[in-house]
Amino acid sequence: MRRLATALLCLAALVGCAQPGALPPSDGGPAPDTGWTTYQADVTAVRLGADPRSLALTVVLLGDADGCSRNPRITYFTEENNRIHANVVQDSRLSGVVGACPTHTPGEVTLTAPGPIADRIVVLNQEPWKRDGAEYRRCDATFGCDPMPTDHCDPAWISVAVRGMDVSRHSVGSPEGCDGRWLVMTVPFDPVPCGAEARPGCDASATVRRYFLRWAGPRGWATIAGSTEAGCGRVRTVEPTFPAKLCADLPRP
Repeated sequence: MRRLATALLCLAALVGCAQPGALPPSDGGPAPDTGWTTYQADVTAVRLGADPRSLALTVVLLGDADGCSRNPRITYFTEENNRIHANVVQDSRLSGVVGACPTHTPGEVTLTAPGPIADRIVVLNQEPWKRDGAEYRRCDATFGCDPMPTDHCDPAWISVAVRGMDVSRHSVGSPEGCDGRWLVMTVPFDPVPCGAEARPGCDASATVRRYFLRWAGPRGWATIAGSTEAGCGRVRTVEPTFPAKLCADLPRP
C-alpha cells in the first residue's frame, strides 16, 4: 500500500510541473519551419531578352523539395552613372533546415528596364556584367569590366603582383627588367613607414627588396625569389633558366 501511495505522489508531482502547451526539449533534429524567407539567387548567365529593354538571367535556385524555393525575382532596381543595378532573390521556407535542400536547380528571371539597356554595365547582386555579343560576361575581379592587358609587363599586371605580396598596401613595384615571361622589380616593404607626416624620432628609410617573378598565366605573375643583393642574387639557384640579362648588372636595391 505504501508503494502505491508513493507512486501516486510522484505521478502527481510530474503532472503538476508540466506547463500547458510546453514543448519537449530539442533532440537536435531539424529546425522547425519558420515560414518563407528571402535569400539571394546567384546569377550564372546573362543574355539578351526578347526586346531591347530586357535581359534573361539564369539563376541558381535551392532544390530537391517542395518549399526550398519559390518566386525568383528582381527586387531592388536603379539606374545611375550609366549602369543598371539590381538584386535577384528567391524565397525559401526550408533553407534553414539542415539537409532539406541539398541540391540546386537552374531558374530564369527576366530583368526589364524602363528604356533600352544597350551596352550599359549591369550590376547584379553587386557583381558587374558587361555585354559581349548576344550574351554578357562577368567582369573580372581584378580588372573590372576593362579588358585584361595583353602586355604582361603592363603596370596593371605589376600592381596585381604587388598586391599579392606581404608588403604595405602603399607599396608600388618598380620594374627593372621584363620580357613578358620573366620580371625583376624592386618593392619597398613600406614606402611611408613614418606616416604621411613623419613622426619625431622615426627613421623614414624604407626597406627595399628585389623580387624575381615568372608569368603564371591567367593569375598573373608568380614570385620565384627575393633578394637584397646586387645582380641576380639567388634567383638562378632557384630557377636556372631565369635570364641573366635582366638582372646581372643591377646594383643592390
